[in-house]
Amino acid sequence: MKKWIPILITLLLFSCVNQDLPDKEVKNENQETEITKEQLIEREVQKELKVNIHSQPEKVNINNNSKIKPFKFTKGIYLSAYSVSSSRFSTILDSAQAAGINTVVFDLKNMNGDVFFRTPKNGDIRDDRQKPIVNIPETVKALHSRNMRAVSRVVCFHDQFLAEQDSTLRIQTISGKAWKENKRRKPSWLDSSNPIVQSDILYLIEQAARNGVDEVQLDYVRFPTGGKLSEAYFHFMKQDSIFAKQDSNYVNRTKPDIIEDFLARAQDICDDYGTTLAADIFAIVAWQHNQDVANTGQDIARLTKHLQMLHPMIYSSHFTDNFGYRKNAQNEPYFLLYKGTKLSKDYSNKNCKVVPYIQANGWKVNYKPEYIYAQIEAIKEAGGDGYLLWNASNKYMKTLRWIKNFK
Repeated sequence: MKKWIPILITLLLFSCVNQDLPDKEVKNENQETEITKEQLIEREVQKELKVNIHSQPEKVNINNNSKIKPFKFTKGIYLSAYSVSSSRFSTILDSAQAAGINTVVFDLKNMNGDVFFRTPKNGDIRDDRQKPIVNIPETVKALHSRNMRAVSRVVCFHDQFLAEQDSTLRIQTISGKAWKENKRRKPSWLDSSNPIVQSDILYLIEQAARNGVDEVQLDYVRFPTGGKLSEAYFHFMKQDSIFAKQDSNYVNRTKPDIIEDFLARAQDICDDYGTTLAADIFAIVAWQHNQDVANTGQDIARLTKHLQMLHPMIYSSHFTDNFGYRKNAQNEPYFLLYKGTKLSKDYSNKNCKVVPYIQANGWKVNYKPEYIYAQIEAIKEAGGDGYLLWNASNKYMKTLRWIKNFK
């Protein structure tokens, strides 16, 4: 601690001197207005470790009255950043509006690690991966003009770019080597418990919220489920082993502990901006089998204490034959959506809405109007709070036409 004293004194004196300067000379988008002693210490420690951390921009006052709150029954679609920034964006919205769609989910960060909006430059490793093709305020304005909610999707711990660029951010093995979920493929998972990884995502969440989105929707907010999990040695496990040696009463944490703590921090950020916080979960997690909860860290009761919306991804094509004793489970969307929605509602906090993602494509299923209608009816009859259409290629025209006729 002694070696930090000169640094702290210098920084604190510098801060005091700057208090007498005009605001325009002190404040910029990469500088905090208030710095605590603990933050100063952490900042200098991080510099010594040569770890890039984001400088937090000055918070702006968001008019919460401009936010569109969740509808009683959500009818939404997912759009990639490329669709939002394309010339066909307005055409898609026209068709969506005609079909009664009231919510649009759009990518701000995807599984590849692409960040689709402009953030302050800090010499961060992500600088080379930014593709600022989405103007968030303009997108929000376009959606609000149609009375549609603007929901930003942020993929959390699945990130192929960072996993390749910095192996120290990946899960490690007990021997200290970088763990990989599939030896034949490129690495794609970061350590969900790594503080640097979490800080990076929390920074993106704040940037999205302060730009006026109605909801931040977190995807892949979990631990990996593939690969040799017995060889995976997570950051929190390493920390716990140290703490346990220092305190014989110390209780080791679990994956659900880590995910809940992360969501609590994300909730604090979203609350500051009046932004809804939501999260996606594996479809099978809705059944809350002990092994699935232990592997993913997604305990619905604990997650939904910090969420206002839960989005189970219940695509029938992802279920195997004989699931739930159904011989052809892929083509029984009503059974799967009803069961998955009902279970999600039962396990969720009463203040959290359950809005499943439903399949809006023909992969491995008999895709026709009745397939869509069955999913929507199942959600309604199970007490769900809406649906989100998922089509990775964003080809919705046929589906929206069916929904318009169904309405």
